[in-house]
Amino acid sequence: MEKKDFISKQELRTRYLSCRNSLLAGERREKSRKIWELLKKQDVFRSAQAVLVYMDYRSEVMTTGLVEELLSNKEKKVFAPKVEGMNIHFYAIDTMDDLSDGYQGIREPEESPDRLFCSEDLQKMKCLILVPGAVFDRERGRMGYGKGFYDRFLAAFPELCSVALAFDCQIAKKVPVEVHDIRPDMIITESGVIG
Repeated sequence: MEKKDFISKQELRTRYLSCRNSLLAGERREKSRKIWELLKKQDVFRSAQAVLVYMDYRSEVMTTGLVEELLSNKEKKVFAPKVEGMNIHFYAIDTMDDLSDGYQGIREPEESPDRLFCSEDLQKMKCLILVPGAVFDRERGRMGYGKGFYDRFLAAFPELCSVALAFDCQIAKKVPVEVHDIRPDMIITESGVIG
């Protein structure tokens, strides 16, 4: 039974990633911009003093332009993720130069204890995390890439507000959700907000 569930989850992930991968670069850029504009209108984003971002990889909703914008207007503190073993940790960044190729070629910050996001940051500032993923549904079910990095991080910081960024083509009828899977508070696609 477990093997069948695993295969069906993998098949679902593969099908929706294939759809996402089929978007042309210009299409992905335009849809990503629409997603950023919708994100910027949300109260949770406008009131956030710190944003934990992900650095786009392959065909994910692009975040590079958004991160550059956040860094240039300096209104919000920006944290980027770094894979360390089986976990991700977020570190404050000041410029795009603070990032270099890391886990699977994804741009990551350097490990720096004094720049590490921790529970004290959550107590001092309103914080928001942007979450990537492979497949989502309208009940905010989320399926990542199978490693559980974001589920573990969100479990460690349950009071952290989370917004998943996805293209319309990543929204499935139903995503199989397990006990350890954490639903984002909101999902934003190019055509609207789910949440």
